Amino acid sequence: MTAVLRLSFMRVAPAMAALLLVLPRPGIAQAAHGDQPGLERLEIEVTRAEDVRTLKKLQRAYGYYADRGLWDELADLFADDAVANYPSGGFDGKASIRAMFVDNLGQGRQGLAEGRIYNHTILQPVVDLAHDGATATARWRVLGMLGRFGASATWADSLYRFDYVKRDGQWKIRELTAYAGSGGGYADGWVAPKPRPPGAADTSPIRFNLAHPADRDWRDPCEADVSACVVPFPYPNRGSIRAAADATAQPAQFAPPLYAAHVAGLVRRAQRLVDEQAILNLQDAYGYYLDRGLWQQAAALFAADGTREEGQAGVYVGRTHIARALALAGPPGLRAGQLNDHLQLEPIIDVAPDGGSARGRFFELAFVGGGGEPARIVQNVAENEYVRRGGRWQIRSMHIYSILATDYAKGWGQSALPAPLPSTRLPPDRPPTVRYAAYPQVFTPPLHFASPAAGGPAAVAVAASAATPGARAIATAARQVQRAQDYDEIENLQDAYGYYAEKALWSDIAPLFTADGELQLDARRATGAARILALLRSLGPEGPVKGALDSQLQLQPVIDIAADGRSAKLRSRLLELSRDAQGRPMWGGGIYENELVKEDGVWKFRRLRFYRTWQVPYKTGWATPAEGALLPSRLTPPFHYRGGG
Repeated sequence: MTAVLRLSFMRVAPAMAALLLVLPRPGIAQAAHGDQPGLERLEIEVTRAEDVRTLKKLQRAYGYYADRGLWDELADLFADDAVANYPSGGFDGKASIRAMFVDNLGQGRQGLAEGRIYNHTILQPVVDLAHDGATATARWRVLGMLGRFGASATWADSLYRFDYVKRDGQWKIRELTAYAGSGGGYADGWVAPKPRPPGAADTSPIRFNLAHPADRDWRDPCEADVSACVVPFPYPNRGSIRAAADATAQPAQFAPPLYAAHVAGLVRRAQRLVDEQAILNLQDAYGYYLDRGLWQQAAALFAADGTREEGQAGVYVGRTHIARALALAGPPGLRAGQLNDHLQLEPIIDVAPDGGSARGRFFELAFVGGGGEPARIVQNVAENEYVRRGGRWQIRSMHIYSILATDYAKGWGQSALPAPLPSTRLPPDRPPTVRYAAYPQVFTPPLHFASPAAGGPAAVAVAASAATPGARAIATAARQVQRAQDYDEIENLQDAYGYYAEKALWSDIAPLFTADGELQLDARRATGAARILALLRSLGPEGPVKGALDSQLQLQPVIDIAADGRSAKLRSRLLELSRDAQGRPMWGGGIYENELVKEDGVWKFRRLRFYRTWQVPYKTGWATPAEGALLPSRLTPPFHYRGGG
């Protein structure tokens, strides 16, 4: 079976009784001035929505800390009684986990040694908050780029289960379990691993001769054969869930004199949730415009006086100059055979208490070149500022720190390209604000955020003398909270789809679609559960196949929910790591443009459309035509949204 057609859906996993989705509950939108029960319900729902966002920030911070070897900060994300199950074994308690990070991974030091790369990009969340709001469970994917300049380069793609606990208002990791995934040395990519001969001793250095030995042995149940194993799902099929009963978490108590300020604070907290997802959409849309060389559309997302700085190339000011700076890469659009994918990943957004500005951190992984140019892989970290003007969020400043750039033909073990320098064709308006060198040097871009494990969202300060918001403002806040919950559940749905898709679980497709749902895979289309199943079954056998690989990374969602909250549109990205019928590693990518509806409180696909934009053998990459390649397409999949100013 070719990787082009390897798409699938979810197998129903046993539901965990404690895990219930944040879904519509009666009475929230009807809360009004003086309606104490309605306001208590609003507070519970605001807190639950904030908790889901806090958990996502916590996990993405885990990735940023691991990337730079910030082992103390990483360990502080764990509860004192946490357990961690890694390939090297089981570690019990925060102290042991910290020692494992410092001694085993850091060789006794904080930070990374010069020339080392240890990227652990945290992707594809499916997060479920427990009924009582005190625990949560999630599945995440980790895409690793590991090695040392002049010595080694390795890919890693693993699945992780995280269990979280909330104590004294702070979320921490209570248990981590890392499962084996695909990966391999850079030269060969994700070829099928050679099994250890029967009876042969395990002498892997990942388990033995450790500076800090594991507290106990732990073995991944999928370790023997990752290709034929399905990692346990910590959640039920998203389409089979029914709306949860009212949550039991208790709202905060407040004295009557503080009533108005408390209610006003709830209204602002609700606004902050939807502001955060508006900024997520803004940044992800920016990446999609870069992909297709739509420089004007990308520049229009900036404020009129906005700035953009990349590497050591200096600062460009204003939309016109930003658009011209982007166009230094080439004229609008793409060259034949050019790949220009700029994946926007690991977002951490913090909206200011006054709701007028925000800061955000993003990790950018770019696959660029081809069409007559050498292929390259680029890693950047962006620390951005955003501003709300005229009711719309815009980018006020974008500072792109160049972490790594490498010639694809050689990889980061042998090739390290410098950060961008000032252009002589279009000199910058200002010099670089920070002087540094990219890989193989180790530079840590400043983090705008404090550790997410240090507490929840920043408090919203409201004067005790503030007027109590009226019924309309409170009803609006209730709708905003629902939109935030809808956003996260739609992301859960798309990401869970990808996890099940990569294991070809065809018979579990029906619960994810409406009765009249439509599935379109490039030119192939089917409507209704029976026909969708027939289409999928025509692609190959159901379930994982020994030796096969089809990791389907679901990334970069732009989610727009209709005003009535009953339908939504989603643009999402696929990055695919697969093996073809001959066992050759393959790269692939494409775009989803999906339509969703909410049925009985549950989000489902009304239409799922996938546009494959490229697929190439790993060995040759996207710079050289090769047998079996679908070279990067100049087709721009339609956008469901209009962007820019």
